[in-house]
Amino acid sequence: MSQQDRPSVPPAGGTERQPDTVLAEIVRATGQIGSLTLLSRALGLVRDMVIGSVFGAGAAADAFFVAFRIPNLFRRLVGEGAAAAAFVPVISGYIATRPPARADRMLRAYLGTGLGVLFVVTGIGMLLAEPIAGLFAPGYAGDKLALTVRLTRATFVYLFFVGGVALAMGILHALRHFTAPAFAPVLFNVAVIACALTLAGRLAEPVMSLAWGVVIGGACQLFWQVPALVRRGVSLRLRWQPGHPALRRMGVLLLPLVFGAGIYQLNLVIGTQLASLLAEGSVARLWYASRLFEFPVGVFVAALGTAVLPSLAEQAHRRDMAGLRDSLGFALRLVNVVMLPAAVGLAVLAVPVTTVLFHRGAFSAADALATAAALQGMAPGLWAVAATRQITACLYALGDTRTPVWGGILSLAVNVIASLALMGGVRLGADAGRLADGLATAGGWLTWQSWGIVGLALAGSLAALANFSFQAARLSRRVAGFAWRAWVASLAWSAVASLGMFFVLDRMLAGFGWRAPAVWFDAEEGVVLGSTLGQMAVLAGAVVLGLFSFAVLVWPGAKQDVRAAAGALPDALLRRLPQRLQSGG
Repeated sequence: MSQQDRPSVPPAGGTERQPDTVLAEIVRATGQIGSLTLLSRALGLVRDMVIGSVFGAGAAADAFFVAFRIPNLFRRLVGEGAAAAAFVPVISGYIATRPPARADRMLRAYLGTGLGVLFVVTGIGMLLAEPIAGLFAPGYAGDKLALTVRLTRATFVYLFFVGGVALAMGILHALRHFTAPAFAPVLFNVAVIACALTLAGRLAEPVMSLAWGVVIGGACQLFWQVPALVRRGVSLRLRWQPGHPALRRMGVLLLPLVFGAGIYQLNLVIGTQLASLLAEGSVARLWYASRLFEFPVGVFVAALGTAVLPSLAEQAHRRDMAGLRDSLGFALRLVNVVMLPAAVGLAVLAVPVTTVLFHRGAFSAADALATAAALQGMAPGLWAVAATRQITACLYALGDTRTPVWGGILSLAVNVIASLALMGGVRLGADAGRLADGLATAGGWLTWQSWGIVGLALAGSLAALANFSFQAARLSRRVAGFAWRAWVASLAWSAVASLGMFFVLDRMLAGFGWRAPAVWFDAEEGVVLGSTLGQMAVLAGAVVLGLFSFAVLVWPGAKQDVRAAAGALPDALLRRLPQRLQSGG
């Protein structure tokens, strides 16, 4: 890495950037990442629409979603949690304080050792596919379990590729380059869509087309990072050096971060395990609902967290506590004005959204209604997930890895107990395993309501709220002088405006006869009434009306936050796109 390739990260004791400059960088980076992530998430919805149309919510879809959940869990734990929180601060500090030659050796060891470990883990995962699949889906047996094992073994190859993407992302984010990692998922979604449409009808087991798409898409994601690394002077001459001091520091941070930052993903795994004990199609329906839930999380929350972490890490490194308080408060207020209305919107528009997006082909009206009900159960946890991610990033920047771990333990406990209490009793076949028997027995003891996957979704929301409450209380002790009053005022304005938006949208849907499932669906035929274009037009109108009504209601008390959120929306990228095209990049 040459001297000119080094990023302008000030070393400890160096010149401090002005707070307004830091906040402006956060907004710009959030807009840049969010724009590309929006494209990726939009294609992700198209991908899920294609999967739903071709495979519906039956046994094959259940098997694939469990198989894909396994390597995808590792991707999210490492790629979205630990890579950002453990890799970026260490890499940033090393680049800022070491000579270029030493930084170059560290990056070569980081890439070489990381890819070597991924290769070994991938091989072990493929060998142990059967017990792993049984662990993730204890309610599966017979042909369904056998199909899940085959899919798991195939999709585990994806772990190597996407783990490599996480390694590259750690370097690029430390260098404050966000576009290549943010665009990579677009390639993944295109690959899965293409394989589902072209291979499903040509294979003896059509659902294996999705496994091929996952592997090809993962390879495309990894190779997409290479030019960005090379342009920034990162050497690809890999070194195996697991004892490098920087890697040891990352390893120390990694283990608690995998648990703390990825607790939401672990809760989803628990939901998948318990859903496998319910009626056929439950895993698939819960998956489709979680994909809709994760759309705003991926577009805005992940973008904001990615953008704010380097600033928090730099401010913590300089002991600039005033700047750190400003950055964290800014991020949490943005969460209020974006994620509260998003949660309310998902809840009130759940049936129209799931119907317009998924109800076609093999995806029945009953599937759409069940998916909508699960989405409504997840919606209350959206804001808590978003706010917790910002608090966790701040705690990691301060070197506090214990609080997220304890918050995660609390969250897991709440999720398991609430799930067993709300999902209802289950009936197992004679060939059910010990884990399935144990979960069913515990559910019989704790059952309070029999809400099925809706109960699982609500349990996840309760777990997210518990995690946020715990970490926020601990943060108030670590960051003295944080402007909690300003944050509570922002939260109150957003809550009132979101409530007003709810009544506006509810009355609109009632006027079109879309609020009640009995009107939305024909009871005998099981099909959606009205034309698809008409449904899409009314849904689009509801989204626009919801945004407008919320903005009008929240504006008097949160002008600056609304302006900042607008600056971080995809429009920020669109305004710069013509200049980029004219300049050739």
